[in-house]
Amino acid sequence: MSDTSLRSLHDAFVTVSDEIRQEGSEFDFRFSLVDHLFTNALDWSRTVGEGHVNFEDERKDVLCYDDSDPPFPVIVCETKRPSHNLGLDDVEQLETYMNGVGSADYGILTNGHEFRLYDYDGDDRAVSVIDDFEVDAVADTDFEDLSDDQRRALSELESLHRSRFVDLGDAEYFRETYQEVPVQYQPGTDDEGYELFLDAVKDSLDVLTDVLKEFFEDYRDRPEDSYPRSFLDSTFPDWKDWREYTGQSGNAKEAFCRETAYIILNRALFARIAEDKEIVGHTRLSSRGMADALDRDESPYLDALMDTYDDIDDHYPDLYELGIFDWWWVSRDKRTSFDSDEKKRQEDLEDDLNHTLGTVLKRLNRFDFEYVNRDILGHVYEDYLPKQERKELGEYYTPLEVVQFMLDSVDYRPGEGLGDKQVLDPACGSGTFLTEVTERLIKHYVDKFGRTSVHRLEPDEARTILERVEENVYGVDINPFAAHITQINLLFRTIDLYDKVTEQNPGYTMDGFEIHVADTLSPTLLEKQDGSTEHEGQQSALHQFEEYNGRAKSFIEDRNEVDRIKDEEEFDVVVANPPYVRIQNLSGMKDEYSKRYASAIKNFDIYVPFIERGLEWLSEDGKLTYICPNRLFTNDYAQKIREQLTEEPIAQLLDFKDTEVFDAATPYPCIVSVDREQDPDDNTVQCARFADEREGVLEEIYHLEQWETPDDVTEYDLFLYPQQNLREDNQDDYLASWKPMPQDEQRVFDHLKTSAGTRIREISKEVFVGIQTSANPVYLGYVEDNPDQEVVQFRAKGDDEAMPMERDILRRLLRGPEIDRWGVNWEGLWLIFPYEVENGDADMMTEETLREDFSHAWDFFKAHEDYLKDRSLQNEEQWWAFGRRQNVEKMEPDKIMTNIMSSYNRFVADTAGEYYFVGGGNAGGYGIQLRDEYAPSSDDLLYYVALLNSKVLEFFHKHIAPIFGGKYYSYNKRYLEPHPIVVSENAPDDQIETKAEQITEKRKERTDLKYQTSDVRNYLEDYDRDSTVLDLVSSTSLDDDDYRQDPIRTNDKMEVDSKMVYQVVMKRGHTLDFEREEVRDFVFELLKAQDKRLGRMEILNMDVPTRDDVLALMDEYESDEARIAELEAEAEELQVELDDVILHDVYDLDDEDVEVVEEFLEVW
Repeated sequence: MSDTSLRSLHDAFVTVSDEIRQEGSEFDFRFSLVDHLFTNALDWSRTVGEGHVNFEDERKDVLCYDDSDPPFPVIVCETKRPSHNLGLDDVEQLETYMNGVGSADYGILTNGHEFRLYDYDGDDRAVSVIDDFEVDAVADTDFEDLSDDQRRALSELESLHRSRFVDLGDAEYFRETYQEVPVQYQPGTDDEGYELFLDAVKDSLDVLTDVLKEFFEDYRDRPEDSYPRSFLDSTFPDWKDWREYTGQSGNAKEAFCRETAYIILNRALFARIAEDKEIVGHTRLSSRGMADALDRDESPYLDALMDTYDDIDDHYPDLYELGIFDWWWVSRDKRTSFDSDEKKRQEDLEDDLNHTLGTVLKRLNRFDFEYVNRDILGHVYEDYLPKQERKELGEYYTPLEVVQFMLDSVDYRPGEGLGDKQVLDPACGSGTFLTEVTERLIKHYVDKFGRTSVHRLEPDEARTILERVEENVYGVDINPFAAHITQINLLFRTIDLYDKVTEQNPGYTMDGFEIHVADTLSPTLLEKQDGSTEHEGQQSALHQFEEYNGRAKSFIEDRNEVDRIKDEEEFDVVVANPPYVRIQNLSGMKDEYSKRYASAIKNFDIYVPFIERGLEWLSEDGKLTYICPNRLFTNDYAQKIREQLTEEPIAQLLDFKDTEVFDAATPYPCIVSVDREQDPDDNTVQCARFADEREGVLEEIYHLEQWETPDDVTEYDLFLYPQQNLREDNQDDYLASWKPMPQDEQRVFDHLKTSAGTRIREISKEVFVGIQTSANPVYLGYVEDNPDQEVVQFRAKGDDEAMPMERDILRRLLRGPEIDRWGVNWEGLWLIFPYEVENGDADMMTEETLREDFSHAWDFFKAHEDYLKDRSLQNEEQWWAFGRRQNVEKMEPDKIMTNIMSSYNRFVADTAGEYYFVGGGNAGGYGIQLRDEYAPSSDDLLYYVALLNSKVLEFFHKHIAPIFGGKYYSYNKRYLEPHPIVVSENAPDDQIETKAEQITEKRKERTDLKYQTSDVRNYLEDYDRDSTVLDLVSSTSLDDDDYRQDPIRTNDKMEVDSKMVYQVVMKRGHTLDFEREEVRDFVFELLKAQDKRLGRMEILNMDVPTRDDVLALMDEYESDEARIAELEAEAEELQVELDDVILHDVYDLDDEDVEVVEEFLEVW
């Protein structure tokens, strides 16, 4: 070592010794060591990717990284406080840390006074000291006076110089870095090697995706008769059809290329695992095989990948057989048709891919997968393919807690004679259910063979288990990527078994898992009753490649195998989380499914025929369990599948309502289970409903001795419900749906139906949805001046400026949430209504009428003509019409209104046609128009509003309507018409109407006051504005030109003389100060009401009443606020009295029944 380098090291230790103090912190010492030793003397960079040193992570000590992509640690330095004496525990800590890192050659242990250098042996996973010296002794000695031992000690540090770890040639890199980092996973530990592996995988996915997008773009740009273009054009549309099942609508190209990247990486990863576990010999993907290829091949990385496909194919052909996701690969025989230009384009693309694969394979080269087992690989998959991305790529994620409960519920447990049970998941996704099935099957046989673990099995025992998994675990998915991930997951779970088998039989080849890519729901050829060849033509785009493209041929053969499974196989267990996509979102499948499945009616959801198909697959004593949306209970499209299920022995129905009991992708899930060992004619169903979250709830329920709600549990109810009741529920003339409920609630529910005598459907002319304009930004808006004028200033929601508008063409509009119990909370929204209504009919205003009688409205429409014409209209000549004419004539007659989505019953009578409301989907409102014989006068409406707002009908409604988040229920026509009604002539209607009128009056007074207090400017009309804000303030510190609304707030400040100052804070340090709190509050409300940026002088010069008038105004304002509270209390008291009358005197409920109603409503 040169004197210059040696002197540089000596200088570094002199400086470090001078800077550290006995009482200094470890971090301070670490900073000094990095700055002087690693950066100055050993030339480590601070720039990532250049051979850098990192010490800024306080959880870790000093790490030096090489220049690979991503960088790997090559030196680990464990620092201690200068006051700490180094001991054996510190050496063990360093060794543990280096075991986790794996890739580091050297370790350092130092406290600033003693410096120890260790060599790390990856095979023995141990450190051994190669240098140890006293820093103080070296630092206190002049360089020329250093002893020979001290010089030798410093010379050893030359092995830490940055130049030794960067700029390695590719071949040398593969030889020198092979299997450095063991891939291990220890929960709760800081495993640097595992984190490095995850980072390498994530980065590899990104770069592979990018280069595959280049392939995609280039292929799509080639001539139509080009083989790569033709094959991509045949596979990509198919793939997009499969993607529709996931409900995904994002960047299809991006997802397609990313899925392809996952498959390339998974194959390479599995090959490396098989190599390191010595299941196969050395591949060309790593170490010497790759190093030799680098010296020989033109495209060594790409060639190595394809050669490895061939090698591993001998052990597990299903994973490496070329398929749809190998669209990017063009074999040599297909290139013979390329002209010179296409050959060059292909070579350029493959050069890019070869380069990218080089980066990926270098990363994988450094990892040692010898210790990988199924648990580690399970964590790897979850970590490098996060749940959100799994969902985006089409996986229907089912939490493990749910999977375990569902399999337990169908008795698929170790010790239950699993060996011969065939299990099917007809929508397997990434294999969540099948992975757990496989785990349980393995455990069953490990126990049966009397072993403590898989590693204790004999090879022939392991082979028996492996073959049972291959024979009895079935999965089908329409998405080939999902099926691939299932294959990977099952391989990961069985790799230890395969490892055991190959100990005795190195040439053993797996037959492959029964995981298939196909549409579970499509009819088979035998099921085509007319004997047509339609089935054969379904894959016509791929059939043209069948004769000379193995990828297409194998894909079609797999689908033919699924036809055999559909026609011939029966299963002991069918388990699934099927897709939940409405059929209108799937193109070209509705007719085929509707013809094949009796349950596929109306706008059905895909999970419906999945249930029917699962039942068809079930053996005579088989068991089925599905998790699907709980709309299975209530929606009209599910009536036929409910009918089919009630002919089966239903074992369990678990309705999770709106509770996020577990983090599942299925919205509002339920679990339905069928057990054909039971008798459907005399069956009682175990039911559960969930009101709130509870940790570990499914495991808790499973281990209960009886199906009863524990006394200390409030989060869920368990009860039994006769299956015959489910049949009757689904044949209900008013609402065909399932309505499972506990026995006491059933008693009250049935009493309401029998005591009422009639329903909303029978006493109403119409139950109707609100208006749909299809151009709300134009038709909806606000009046910005006095609405009582003949012409007002109307600002549409989509406009920045107001325009003049005739008041007579405007209607007060409600969006839904403003419709409340007994009244409305109108928020000042108006609707332009270009229709004339007379005698129950509505006619569109003609252009002539608008020009002559509503000229301002016509000018407004002309200003928005382009927007309005850019819609799909029935009559394009009348482009100013609403997008849908529905129910425009029903708004003015007497009606009862309700919000379509609410957590409680909220009905209000509108007897003046004062309010219109919007509708559509789960927004807006619904109206009820009663028949004249039941409500001959406007006052009669109040009786029926009283019933609808009562506890009784809220109890009834929440037993029949679907629930949404926050315990909101649907109040649409389907769930309003069944409400049981006692007509007024059979009830104390005068008493009810009197109380209803009192509540209505109080509610109206409250509504008016709420509107008045909603904007302090509503009070200004009664006062002269003889002052400005500047006259009201005691001081101000506004310096900016203008101020935003968001930061404006109030603040109370105590001065040093104990005098209070009341402030409006425009932003930090910018205030308006007042002596009176009431004056401050007035100015604050006034400024917030402006709802815009305010200039400084605009604020100070704003016209306001005098100080005395402001005090009077705020006294009025506060009195109104107090009156609102009084009115609410009075109305609530009247509602209690009204409910008492309706409960006892109208619906004839006794005290026990009333208690049932009230206890239910406390929760729901």
